[in-house]
Amino acid sequence: MSKCFVLIVLSFVCSMSIAQDKPNVIVIMADDLGYADVGFNGSIEIPTPNIDRIADNGINFTSAYTTYSVCGPSRAGFITGRYQQRFGFERNPLYRIDDPYMGLPLDEMTIAESISQVGYTSGIIGKWHLGAHISNHPLNRGFDEFYGHLGGGHKYFPESLTIEDSYDAKNEEQSYKTWLLRNHTPEKTDEYITDEFSNEAVEFVKRHKDSPFFLFLSYNAPHTPMEAKTEDLALFPNLLDETGHKRKTYAAMVHAVDRGVGRVLDKLQDLDIEENTIIFFLSDNGGPINKNASDNGVLRGGKSDVFEGGYRVPFAMQWTGEIDGGGTYDYPVSSLDIFATLSTISDSPTNQDKPLDGVNLIPYLTGENSGRPHELIHIRKFDQDRHAVRYGDMKYIRFKADSPNPKLYDLNTNISESDADGKNLYWNADFRAQRDELLAIQAKWEEDLLHPRFLGLVHDELVWATEVTLSSANLELSIDDTHQLIASILPLDAFNDVIEWNSNNSSVASVDENGNVSAHKDGFAVITARVVDRRQVYKQCIVKVGQPAEASNIKLSDNVLTLTTGKPAVLTADVSSGSNSSYAVEWSSNNEAVATVNEHGNVLTHSQGQAIITAKVVASSNLSAECEVNVEDYSEDTGLFDEKLEQADFFTVYPNPIENQTAIISFKMDVPRANLQVYNANGQMLQSEVLEGVYQHELKLSGFTNGLYFITLRTDKEIQTQKIVIRN
Repeated sequence: MSKCFVLIVLSFVCSMSIAQDKPNVIVIMADDLGYADVGFNGSIEIPTPNIDRIADNGINFTSAYTTYSVCGPSRAGFITGRYQQRFGFERNPLYRIDDPYMGLPLDEMTIAESISQVGYTSGIIGKWHLGAHISNHPLNRGFDEFYGHLGGGHKYFPESLTIEDSYDAKNEEQSYKTWLLRNHTPEKTDEYITDEFSNEAVEFVKRHKDSPFFLFLSYNAPHTPMEAKTEDLALFPNLLDETGHKRKTYAAMVHAVDRGVGRVLDKLQDLDIEENTIIFFLSDNGGPINKNASDNGVLRGGKSDVFEGGYRVPFAMQWTGEIDGGGTYDYPVSSLDIFATLSTISDSPTNQDKPLDGVNLIPYLTGENSGRPHELIHIRKFDQDRHAVRYGDMKYIRFKADSPNPKLYDLNTNISESDADGKNLYWNADFRAQRDELLAIQAKWEEDLLHPRFLGLVHDELVWATEVTLSSANLELSIDDTHQLIASILPLDAFNDVIEWNSNNSSVASVDENGNVSAHKDGFAVITARVVDRRQVYKQCIVKVGQPAEASNIKLSDNVLTLTTGKPAVLTADVSSGSNSSYAVEWSSNNEAVATVNEHGNVLTHSQGQAIITAKVVASSNLSAECEVNVEDYSEDTGLFDEKLEQADFFTVYPNPIENQTAIISFKMDVPRANLQVYNANGQMLQSEVLEGVYQHELKLSGFTNGLYFITLRTDKEIQTQKIVIRN
């Protein structure tokens, strides 16, 4: 077979930047910030001049929503551009470093995974809160750089950070005390961490000023614990409330965020890239009034509510090169729109099987589209049985299935969702048609939602499911037979008692949501009964249908896999025989501390080491195949992100026509000696060569797969880097 090569000529004679045709994007997200605690929403007590600059230079969205009224699910919605209830992220995850299911599902695409395919460098600074298992580390979810903490909150002063390794923290409380992580390396700080995150944001912008970047500046302030610097507290000498100094401390924490926002905005101006940078500012949910003394103004309720105060948030955006400043936009918008806007502008790919729920906001802001970006805004809180939908300006709320007091409000005249003087229109006959329409709309939306896929913070002290029992471990059925499997969850008083049924060979035997098995053709299938929100707890039943012939051979898609810690892979098994029977495979790992595999051959790695994944053909004696999985740890320090790095022009190979995962890259250089190195996006060095006395050099790279790679040329005096994106 002839080989088709990609030839890329990269010049390292100078590091001048090519013109950038894609805008940078910065999303600044505060944590638990009150709706009325920014100047552009009317705050007088807490000046926020720098945050207000974003609204003054751009747009203040007066009816902006996040997808949930607590931190983790809201961030999951933003980062995927999809309502997180669609993939079961409806609880604040517990800090569990050993649980890969306690976080963002691996089959959901993040905004970073999308834009990395069109040449963006992406970074997150601050709070993550989308899973503490290594598979959900930001660098395993598409980001190129991470500096921050993995959990839902953090202590602010460096002397309180007493746990060096984030993976030594056993629970949420301990996670608040960890050192910060720079990529995968613990790093001690001597700064108040809000200021530290602002410092890092400025440095990120400086490093990547010459090529498109996406920065998620994810402050954990003003989330509890309430901790502020003395000099910031001094700025609010007269600010007290019934809780003593809580409001004062809150104001000082917001001021620290505002100070950092100002530093980032100033740096964009200094570097002359402000006009080509889109900046969003928002909170992840409404302010928890009683916990941090935030103020949601005229809005009813706060964090965790389905009233407006729970998930209607301060939201501003600027793009000074394209959008006129100083305006307000009153139609509803959503944090979901950030992903959709960036994807449209940059032409980055999305998962067509899992479409985004957001829209590109730009046509609405330029006047090209005069309609509403969203006719519908939804929320569901599964555990509290709370439901709400906004349709136009009408909003319907139901608290519980048997609640005697549902709500219907006209937000145009009753933004505070008051029940006084007949303002709850639910029982008003004049609004019966609208009420019934909203009820039907919400019910239809919820038909497509999943049960939560993991337990949350509120369940930590409850009794969890630990075992599933099945009425049968083996079934023999004839074609067209049916059989009812009965599953029980132990202990009997376990809080989580919902079973998810699955067949790994549904062409032979399928199973419905009640455990009813239907036989279709000769062969074998494995039926799994799994606790839906504790997915590592399950039981299986082997089903034989008809009279299948014995299989003769099994072949795996891979016999050896080399992966970095936390990375997934998919193994497929090809089973052959002399008949038309269909065969099921049982998967297992001999070292689950290193790698686990599920019933579909999906491999997930957990730690450095080696594991053997075995695929055994069901009911065929001694017929199996193995794959050796070698898991490598992350390099401690690659030098890719140190202060000496100057990022030169980048090339994006897209689509990439290489065959056999091989490419030739041609380098020209004007130095007598240099060390050329190739890294993957996780910072692992894949190849290294010393170049001497060569003006032009061809480097043959093998093993290229989809992803981001860095090629560095190191001399005695400098480092220059090219970035390439490979997408087959």
